[in-house]
Amino acid sequence: MLNMNRATLLGHAGRDPEIRDLKNGGKAAVFTLATSEKWTDREGRPAEATEWHRIVVYGPAVTPVETMLKKGGAVLVEGRIATRGFRDKEGNDRAVTEIVVAGAQGTVNILSGRRPDPEPSAPAGEPGGEAEDTANAGTGDGAELEEAA
Repeated sequence: MLNMNRATLLGHAGRDPEIRDLKNGGKAAVFTLATSEKWTDREGRPAEATEWHRIVVYGPAVTPVETMLKKGGAVLVEGRIATRGFRDKEGNDRAVTEIVVAGAQGTVNILSGRRPDPEPSAPAGEPGGEAEDTANAGTGDGAELEEAA
């Protein structure tokens, strides 16, 4: 039997990414992603529904997310759907569903956002010149998201 757990989302960052240090020395980026659907209702009025997704990025893709993605920036995310449980501050059991971008199968394509500053001596179109509007980064390992103690 074949199995696949894959999500592909295209939307806008709901907030600036939060960068967390992991116990293993790596980093993780966490941000929300809004995807919207628009239609015309039966009375001919425009209608819209927005879904919010929690995105967690591990490995090399954290760097472009940290440096280029800002609130409102367009981003394409491919990863796996994961649900994890936790206990909140009041002691209640909770669950959260996330899109986890980790390993060779996960990617983040930043379609808009802040461009890195070009090096002053390099002309546009050469290494170190003007950056592309997109950043595509795969990821490394899928370490669990834990804040450093």
